[in-house]
Amino acid sequence: MEKSSAKKQVPIKEGMIKLPTKPGEQPCLLGSKCLSCGEVFFIRRSRCEQCQSDNLEHIELSRKGKLYSYSIMYYPAPPPYKPPDPFVPYGLGWIALPEGLAIISHLTENDPNKLHVGMEMELIIDKLEDDEAGNEVMYYKFCPVP
Repeated sequence: MEKSSAKKQVPIKEGMIKLPTKPGEQPCLLGSKCLSCGEVFFIRRSRCEQCQSDNLEHIELSRKGKLYSYSIMYYPAPPPYKPPDPFVPYGLGWIALPEGLAIISHLTENDPNKLHVGMEMELIIDKLEDDEAGNEVMYYKFCPVP
């Protein structure tokens, strides 16, 4: 029996990203919604930060949102980000999701002339690094919708 040479993909943080497990399945970001006050959170949690209730349901967040604000970073971020060598500037933006929250994200676009507030953005998953076990550690970015 042959060993599979495919590396296992794992999220950078549990409760943050749902990775595809079969062909055609789309990744998504994970969150929680408080059933007491309605607050929605990115990254699953067990207690509401707004009202302290533990009555939350786990949800999958929308794959598309609107660019709320952005900046081009001309210096490397601190770990766990591992910049390419040589360093390449990257876009960083706030993405407003239909669920009523905005999340910060790396962007696939780093040309400020190709970005504008209000443009539609879509989630993609990208490899950050290989971990000590040889797994591909995956994280999220948003790209402009053509």
